[in-house]
Amino acid sequence: MNETSTVNEMKTKLKQHLSKFLMFLFFVLCAVSASAQKSVRGTVSDVNGEPLIGVNVVVKNATTGTVTDIDGKYSLEVSGESSVLVFSYIGYVTSEVTVGTQTVIDQILAEETHMIDELVVVGYGVQKKVTVTGAVASVSGNELKVSPTTNLSNAVVGRMPGVIGFQRSDEPGGGGTTLRIRGTNTLGSKDPLIVVDGVPGRAGGLNRINPNEIESMSVLKDASAAIYGSRAANGVILITTKRGKEGKPTITYTGNMGFSQPSRIPELANAFEYATMVNEIDKYSGREPRYSQEDLRLWQDGSDPWGHPDTNWYKETIKDVSPMYRHDVSITGGSDRYKFFVSLAANGEDGVYKNSANRYDQYSTRINLDMKVNDYFDISYGNVNRLQVTNYPARGATDIFSSMVRSKPILPAYWPTGEPGPDIEYGDNPVVRATPATGKDLHKSYYIQNTLRATLKIPGVEGLSLIGTVSYDQHFNNRRRFETPFTLYTWDGNPEHKLTPSLKGVSQPVLEERRDEQTDWMTNLVVNYDRSIGNHNFGATLGVEAQSNEWRRVRATRKYFISDALDEINNGSVTDMETEGYSWKESRVNYFGRVNYNYLEKYLFEFVYRYDGSYRFPKDKRYGFFPGVSAAWRASEEDFWKENLSFINYFKLRSSVSQTGSDYLLDPDGNLDRSIQYLNTYGFGTEYMFGTTFQKTLYPTRTPNPNITWEVGTTYDLGLEFKFLDNRLSLETDLFHHKRTNMLIYRNASLPQISGITLPRENIGEMQNRGIEGLISWVDRAGKVEYDVSFNMTYAKNKLLFWDETPGIPDYQKRTGMPVNTELWYIADGVFNTQEELDSYPHWANARTGDIKFVDVNGDKKIDANDRVRSDKNSEPRFVFGLTTGLSWNNFDLRALFQGATGGITYIWRERAGEAGNYYKFMYKNRWTEENPMVEHPRAYNRENEYWAKQGTDQKNTYYQFKTDYLRLKNMEIGYTFNSTPLRSAGIQDLRVYVNGTNIFTIDNVKVQDPEANDTGREYPQRRIWNAGVSITF
Repeated sequence: MNETSTVNEMKTKLKQHLSKFLMFLFFVLCAVSASAQKSVRGTVSDVNGEPLIGVNVVVKNATTGTVTDIDGKYSLEVSGESSVLVFSYIGYVTSEVTVGTQTVIDQILAEETHMIDELVVVGYGVQKKVTVTGAVASVSGNELKVSPTTNLSNAVVGRMPGVIGFQRSDEPGGGGTTLRIRGTNTLGSKDPLIVVDGVPGRAGGLNRINPNEIESMSVLKDASAAIYGSRAANGVILITTKRGKEGKPTITYTGNMGFSQPSRIPELANAFEYATMVNEIDKYSGREPRYSQEDLRLWQDGSDPWGHPDTNWYKETIKDVSPMYRHDVSITGGSDRYKFFVSLAANGEDGVYKNSANRYDQYSTRINLDMKVNDYFDISYGNVNRLQVTNYPARGATDIFSSMVRSKPILPAYWPTGEPGPDIEYGDNPVVRATPATGKDLHKSYYIQNTLRATLKIPGVEGLSLIGTVSYDQHFNNRRRFETPFTLYTWDGNPEHKLTPSLKGVSQPVLEERRDEQTDWMTNLVVNYDRSIGNHNFGATLGVEAQSNEWRRVRATRKYFISDALDEINNGSVTDMETEGYSWKESRVNYFGRVNYNYLEKYLFEFVYRYDGSYRFPKDKRYGFFPGVSAAWRASEEDFWKENLSFINYFKLRSSVSQTGSDYLLDPDGNLDRSIQYLNTYGFGTEYMFGTTFQKTLYPTRTPNPNITWEVGTTYDLGLEFKFLDNRLSLETDLFHHKRTNMLIYRNASLPQISGITLPRENIGEMQNRGIEGLISWVDRAGKVEYDVSFNMTYAKNKLLFWDETPGIPDYQKRTGMPVNTELWYIADGVFNTQEELDSYPHWANARTGDIKFVDVNGDKKIDANDRVRSDKNSEPRFVFGLTTGLSWNNFDLRALFQGATGGITYIWRERAGEAGNYYKFMYKNRWTEENPMVEHPRAYNRENEYWAKQGTDQKNTYYQFKTDYLRLKNMEIGYTFNSTPLRSAGIQDLRVYVNGTNIFTIDNVKVQDPEANDTGREYPQRRIWNAGVSITF
C-alpha cells in the first residue's frame, strides 16, 4: 500500500516537473521566435538624396517584399538577422544588404552606367558596346512592344538610325513595312538579312515574331555585317528572343483589346458634283449634257433615293471600328544550372469591311531552355510553333478599294429595300465583294522552328570554346480559294420598284487548292578564343556553316460545281481542271571568321571575313571572299583628354571598310529569281500530234551568260560617339558610302529591237549610295520625374554610275547619274486659261482651254516625248527620322514616338474617271470651267482620253505629283503600375494598366491618301489603332 502510494506520488511530481519544463520550453521557443521575427524600415534615395518611389524591396530567397512609398519609405518583417534585403529599381544598380542587428536600413541606389558593361549582339557573338568598332544600332524588346501592331516591322522605323522604311498598305494578314538599311544599294533584292537567334534567313522573316518575346534587336550596317558575306550586302537585322533568368518561376500575363479604323480615306465627289462634271465632259465633246437640271436638283436634295441616290461608297463598305486583341502568357525562371522561358500567345484583328471576309488570327508558342551540364558544357534549345490563319475575300484588296474609289455616287450600294445594287463592271460592287457572299480565300501557314546549341569550354585552355548550332525548320502553307457567283439587283424605273436579280462574278463556282512545303536546316561550328595578357586583349572566331532550303508546291483547280455548298475538290468537274507542281532546292557552305584586338579597351581593331559559294554561278566564279576591317580609338581614355576635356565623359572615333556580295536576282515581277543564269533553260511549248498522241515541245527561255558572277558592294564608314554631362547627353553619327559594282542588268536598251535578240543579264551595272545617320539622346530626372528624349535620323541618296542607255536620248532623260527607279515626267506649267494662251504656246494636237500646259523643255516649239524630264526623286523617302520620348512620375509612365520622312513623291489621279468612275473631291473643287477660267487646275476629263490624264510609265505629268513628306505621332502609350503591399500579399508582384495608340495623327500635304501609300487609292489604307491592356506578373 505504501509502495503504491509512493509510486503515485512520484508520478504526480514527475507530471508537475514535465509540465513546468514544457511550459518553460514553450516560452523559450516563443521568445526565440519573437526574437527571430523583426521589423525593418528605412528610406531609399538616389545619390542626390532624392527619394525613389516604387523601389522593390524584397527578402532574398523568400516571398516577403514591399515597395517604397511616395517619400521613398518602406517597412517589412524579416525572419532574422541573417536575412538579406534586395533593393531593385529600373535604371539603378541592384543592391543587397544583410539585416544583421539593424532595424533601420536607409539605402542609396546608384544609377546604372550602361557604357562599361552593356553588351551588343553582333554576328556570331556579343561584344561590349565600348569595344564595338562597327556601326551597330540596337533597340530593346520593351521599346518594340509599345507599338500595338501585328507586324513587327511596323514598330521598327523611327527607333534606330540607319533604318529606312515605308508601309504601303495595312491589310490584316499582310501590311508589313518595307525595310531598307541605309537606303537602296542595288537594283536586285534590297531586303536586309534577318537572323533570328543565330539562324539566318528563317522562313517568315521578322513580321510575325511576337514583340513580347524579343529581348533585343540589332542592326549591322558596315564592316560588322561582312561576317555574313554575300547575304549581308543590304545590312543585317539580328533578333534575340528572351531566355530564362535565375530565380523563382514568375508568370506574366499581358492582354489588350482595342479597335482599328482607316487613318485616312480619299474624299470623293458626291452625286451632284460627279454628275456636274460628267455633263461638262459631254459639253467638251460636243454632246448634249446627259443629266438635266432636275436630275441635278434631285441628287442635291436627296428626295429620290430610288432614282437619284447619293452614295458614299467608302461609308457603305467600311465599318466605323474593327476589333483586335492580343493575349500573352509567359513563364520564366530557373537556377544556376537550368533556366527556362515559355510563352503562349494569341492575337487577331478584323478587317475594315462591313461583314468582313478579311480577318487574321495567330497562335504561337515559344520555348527557350538553357542547361548548364557542368562547368564546361552548356546546352540550349529553342522551339517555336506558330499558326497563322488569314481570311481574304475572293477578290483582292486592290480590286475592292479600286471599285470603292471608282464606283459612281449616282448608283446605289443598296436599294431602299435592302438588296445590293448594281456593279460598275465584272460584278464589282464593293459592299458585296468585301464579304463572304462572293466566296473565300483562306490561308493557313504553319511554322515549326527548332534550334539546338551546345557550348563546350575546353578544359585546361583558358578562353577557348566550341559552339555548335543546329536548326531544323518546316513551313507549310495551305491555300483554299473558293469563288462563287453572287446576286446583284437592278431597277428599270418601274413604279412598283420591282428589282431584277442577276448573277455576277464567275459563272460557276471555282475551287483552287494549293499546298506549299518548305524545309530548312542549318548547322554551324564556331571556335572562339579570348585571352588577355596584361593590358592586351585578343579574340578570334573561326566558323563553318552549311545551310539547305527546299521548297515544293502542288496546286489543283476545278470548276463547274453542282452547288457552292460542296466546296471539295472532288465535287468539281474534270472538264477544264488544272494541276501543276514545281519545286526548288538550294544549299550553301560558308567559312567565316573574326579576329579582334584591343589595348586597354582604348585602341581597338577588328577583321572579319566570309568565304561564300553559290550554285547560281559557274564553277570558276562560284566562290567569293568578303572581308571587313574596322578600327576605333577611345580618345576619352587618354590622359590628355581626362585632364583637358573631362566634360566629355566618353569619345570614340571609329572607321571601317568592307566588301559584301550578292547572288540574289529579281524577276520582272520583283520576286526572287532562282534560275541558273549561266545554263540554257527550256520551257514546254505547243503540243503537236506525233502518231496518235500529243507530245510537248521544248523551246529555249534564256540566252545563257557563262561569265555571270557576284555583285560586289564596298562600304566605307566613319563614325563618332560622344557622351557629355555625366553621360546624360549622348551623340552618335556616321558618314557612309556604299558602291555596288557588277550589278546584273540587261543591255537591251542599246540593242535595236529589230534585231530580235534578247540578251542575258550581265555584270555591268554600277551605282553608289551615300549619306549620314545620327542619334542624339538625353536621359535625366527633374525631382520625381524621370525622362528621356532621343532623336535619330538617316539621310541616304543613291545614283546610278552606269546604265545601258538608249542611244541618242538627251542627257536630261538618262538614268545614269540619277537615283534608281526614277521616271520621265512632263513638266506641268498651269493650264491654258484662254484661247489666246493656247494659240501662242506649243501644245499637243487637239488641246483645248482647260488642258494642262507642258513645258517645252528642249525649245523645239512642239510638245512630244523629248520634253519629258527624268525626276531626281522616286517613291522612297531619302530622309527618315524619329523622336522618342519617355517619362515616369510616381507610378505613371508615358512613351511616345514621332516619326517622319521626306524626299519621296507619289502620283495621285483618278483612273477611268468620268463615264467609268468617280473623281476626287479636290478635282471638282479646283477644276477649270468656262465660267471660272483663271485657275491653274485642269478641267473635267473622261477616262484617259486626254493627253494629260495618263498613268503609264513615262506618261505622267507633274501636276499630279505630290510630295510625300510627313510627320506623324506613330505611337503613344500611357500606363500606371500598381505595386502596393496588398497586391504582393496576394501573390502579384506587378500590375500595370495602359492605353496606347498607333498612327494617332499625321501632318502632310498629300491629304487625299496616306503619304506612305503609292497606288492612288487602290491600296488597303493604313489604320489608326487604339488599345487598352493590362500586364500582371505573379
